[in-house]
Amino acid sequence: MLVAALLLLSGTISAKVVLPPMFSDNMVLQQQADAPIWGEAKPMKTVKVTTSWDGKTYETQANKEGKWKLSVRTPEAGGPYELTLTDGQKLVLKNVMIGEVWICSGQSNMEFMMKEGVDGKVDIPQSGNAGIRLFDMKARWR
Repeated sequence: MLVAALLLLSGTISAKVVLPPMFSDNMVLQQQADAPIWGEAKPMKTVKVTTSWDGKTYETQANKEGKWKLSVRTPEAGGPYELTLTDGQKLVLKNVMIGEVWICSGQSNMEFMMKEGVDGKVDIPQSGNAGIRLFDMKARWR
């Protein structure tokens, strides 16, 4: 009887949407673009993303493996904004900025962080632009 009750209860509990590390508080989305957002949710569950800059809600359905993807239309540079995601439980990303997104990749010298600089200089703080945000995706070997 207890097992049956737990199984019934587990079907009504919603999991929070799971996002890759680059989608988080303080992130930047490319301005004036159809910016892709993706993640995981309960399989076949409807995922909704609401953007605070225009109040629009975008909707998609997770596939059988729970993976989903959609695009949101972004405005001109600005912010901070919020993104609200849900597949039953709400997840809010705060302090989201809209601007220019640069992706840097390459050889081993690309591992030097802009905040560390070259020859002891500290490039980002010395730029005088407090709006620069830096995300470091950790290397992952397969």
